[in-house]
Amino acid sequence: MSNEPRAALAAMPRRAGLALLALAALAGCATAPTDPLGLPASLQGRAEVLRLDDPDYERAAAWSALKAPGQGGVLGVAVVRIREDLPVYRLWNGPAVRDARGNTNRLGGWWSADAPSGTVAQYRSDYEVCQTWNQLTWLARCTLRRGAVVAVGPGQSVSAQTCGDASGQESYPPNRQGWQIYIDQPWQRPQELSCPADTQDIEVNPGDVGKPKAAVAGR
Repeated sequence: MSNEPRAALAAMPRRAGLALLALAALAGCATAPTDPLGLPASLQGRAEVLRLDDPDYERAAAWSALKAPGQGGVLGVAVVRIREDLPVYRLWNGPAVRDARGNTNRLGGWWSADAPSGTVAQYRSDYEVCQTWNQLTWLARCTLRRGAVVAVGPGQSVSAQTCGDASGQESYPPNRQGWQIYIDQPWQRPQELSCPADTQDIEVNPGDVGKPKAAVAGR
């Protein structure tokens, strides 16, 4: 995801960011404070959509999730409060891949309430994940706790420029069926996102990301 829109919104007072979201909603660019798109099946009955004036709304940092075309994130946003414990899934680089500070990308901001399936290439396209952002080789299954407040929405398109692909070949269209969950700074929210030790995660089969790498069809 491009840092420019995020930096611009981050530089605003939070209330100003919320006002911008409200204007976007009125213009038909966002789904706040109501949810005209309708929550996907994986969230229906398990999450309630919050109004802009709800005291918990700001906690979701929805302005960080909502992006312009080509920038990733989501193309429309709703802030929801989780009504019951909800399994959520994230593909990540695995325990051996660490940044300069020694951290993995396991507890990133983007999750799904739908169990992953299909090939790595299909998953990358469905959720608009550039190759430079995530290797999509390991799967974490965590629990979003009752009362958690997060931003949700269908995936926005990603341009080759945003992916950092000088050849112009890697880009992804928006996906209104592939809803994503944005959890702002999940490493600081253990009361809302509960994860087992990473030893419980699985290295995925590139042919079916919902299965362990050792699993081979027909055996």
